[in-house]
Amino acid sequence: MQGHGVSKGLCYAKVLVLDEEALIFPSEIGCPEEETEIFWAARADVLKKTIELRDRASNLAEAAAEILDVHCSLLEDKGLLEPIQSTIDGGAGAAAAVEQVMNGLIRQFEGMENTYFSQRALDIKDIKENLIRRILKIEKEDISCLPEPTIIAGKDITPSTTAAMDTEKVVGMLMEMGGASSHTAILAKTLDIPAIVGIKGLLGEIQTGQYIGFDGATGEVFTHLNETEIADLQARISRQQEENDRRNALAGKKAVTRDGVAQELWGNIGSPADADKVLLRGGTGIGLFRSEFLYLASDILPDEEKQYLAYKQVLEFMGEKPVIVRTLDIGGDKEVARLQGSKEENPFLGVRAIRLCRRETAVFHTQLRALLRASVYGNMKIMFPMISSLEELRWAKEQLDICRKQLDERQIPYIEKLPIGIMVEIPAVAVCAEQFAAECDFFSIGTNDLTQYALAADRGNKEITDLCTWFHPGVIRLIQMTITAAHKKGISCGMCGEAAGDPKMLPLLLGLGLDEYSMAASAIPEIKELMGKLEIGACKKLAEQILQLSTAAEVEQKLDGWFSSQITCF
Repeated sequence: MQGHGVSKGLCYAKVLVLDEEALIFPSEIGCPEEETEIFWAARADVLKKTIELRDRASNLAEAAAEILDVHCSLLEDKGLLEPIQSTIDGGAGAAAAVEQVMNGLIRQFEGMENTYFSQRALDIKDIKENLIRRILKIEKEDISCLPEPTIIAGKDITPSTTAAMDTEKVVGMLMEMGGASSHTAILAKTLDIPAIVGIKGLLGEIQTGQYIGFDGATGEVFTHLNETEIADLQARISRQQEENDRRNALAGKKAVTRDGVAQELWGNIGSPADADKVLLRGGTGIGLFRSEFLYLASDILPDEEKQYLAYKQVLEFMGEKPVIVRTLDIGGDKEVARLQGSKEENPFLGVRAIRLCRRETAVFHTQLRALLRASVYGNMKIMFPMISSLEELRWAKEQLDICRKQLDERQIPYIEKLPIGIMVEIPAVAVCAEQFAAECDFFSIGTNDLTQYALAADRGNKEITDLCTWFHPGVIRLIQMTITAAHKKGISCGMCGEAAGDPKMLPLLLGLGLDEYSMAASAIPEIKELMGKLEIGACKKLAEQILQLSTAAEVEQKLDGWFSSQITCF
């Protein structure tokens, strides 16, 4: 069978199929007062368990805790609870009221064109199922303590199920439904658990207790293997473990090319808890600290003190190592209710990031003051996202000056000459990169958005995944223009988009002269090992050849051929 791989890794183990039994509502219900009491007791119990699960998950992966924070917020949201109460008052049973109201929400989310939002329907389903099961007193299958290595499979594996599972024994996850940007996919990747989503007919082909295998990189699922095939797969798994062990052993060594040129390998983080993973995998800095985690985890806007403490924590932990903090990047596929304006037809092209900060100046000032205050505790750099004009860059720098004066009045110390940079993620900025380089201290290329804006292809739309590729010659030329302009003006140019952690892109980026590579912590060991096999001179010649090509297919073919001839045992 074939699905969409969302978390790399090979597996072979017994499978546990998570049954989706039909929830049958009772034919007889109590009076509205009795059903009201049942509902609120269930809601209190589910909220308590979600909080406990969130606290446990925070020790495993901050992403899991953030997702469950959203679940907690929904369970306290009057906009959800009051319609359920009104439905009970109208004569419905507690379980039926939850089903009716939350199904309406689910349909709204599933009907949204934006793939990110449509996949949030799974979170609503998760909460709905937990509430109804509590009302009907039906326990979920317990996977928090498993006796042996297990692959779990289901139609949809909910975020709460993922956060509750035994991470020591769950070696893989398979789903009939789901997409690459679903919360479950994000959690699997964060926890380094191989996973595949979107496997049509999965549950009709497998059953609990059966041994199966899969490849999280290619999306292939292997069932009914013979002895020879099992031996081959287990040999591949052993080689994979040896590779991982070898790469992890490089953590304490510098990233250096085969011809002795040192490189900077940094990590992307979404919260203070993630910084430890970057150092553990051998990163030497933080190339992207996504500050919006503070806004997404709560319905209440974070105050200056809360932000200051979060930035201070990361800076102290990293010591002299650089930490690039991206200012608030809300909008597009990341919404904060307290900052929402009118509904936008195309939020990716609307009021997001620096544009939102221009509308919400007080919110922006709160963040900038927190950043300045924290700057004395480490090697901080500030980066503005979604810059599309020099006017926006100049405005952002002016706001930073205003906040400096506010701190001067309060006699609060800060580092006066902080490096200021921008995300290069809009094609117009790449084209005019030389002018922008004259007014900031560094660039960081955001290839995810740069690619989708350059190619007019929504990066979250699975129907056009093949179109949204950074191997497109147009995207590569925009990257080249940005790096060249930065170096001409004497500033550094890094990359914090996913292309920085793509092994196939590495020789091209080395050849183009990229200064820093920032990626998910899990990608650092593989990129570091590969760097040690590459020579800058050969990479420059390869880059020159690729810049003459006309299609993404030609670029990928060229890179594949180059690897097979240049890299031994790649």
